[in-house]
Amino acid sequence: MTKNKELFYWQNNTDWYTCDDEGNIVLNNNAPERAKKSFEKWEKWKKYNSDENNLI
Repeated sequence: MTKNKELFYWQNNTDWYTCDDEGNIVLNNNAPERAKKSFEKWEKWKKYNSDENNLI
């Protein structure tokens, strides 16, 4: 399996994101539009691949 580079584009610049007090990753307001779209895709991917959706 290959890595989807667009899915992780938002991670290219550490100024674009931070972690909140609960350890959740939060995108900053200064992130460009491409990073925002990438982060949205990553959030959907993360939710889809969560344990809630992968019950065996």
